[in-house]
Amino acid sequence: MRGKFIARIKFLAIAISFGVIVIQAQASTYSPQHEKVKTQFVGDEEPTAKDALWSAEDVFKVGVLDNGQNRDGYAGYVCQVLVDKGFKGRGVLVRVIDIKKLALTGEWVNLGTALCN
Repeated sequence: MRGKFIARIKFLAIAISFGVIVIQAQASTYSPQHEKVKTQFVGDEEPTAKDALWSAEDVFKVGVLDNGQNRDGYAGYVCQVLVDKGFKGRGVLVRVIDIKKLALTGEWVNLGTALCN
């Protein structure tokens, strides 16, 4: 849990320093359903995920460590979780990003993508 907390702090620090500010007030425009999904991927329930955020109401980003493999399959898994949580038919775009690269350089490197239907 401590590792995820540190990764989250780095993630937010990098995001803020590069002008990508996640405004807490905006979170109220999203549903409790959005928060439940984010909480699942930030918590210990999803060990592959190191952090997660909704960058828009229909864009969910999950930070993982790059293992050198394409993460489209993992993005598809995230879509299945979203469908199971009631996001079926909403066209949510999932992006799996390299959390280490983001923390070290501020660069948002996409490792995998899926469009959930």
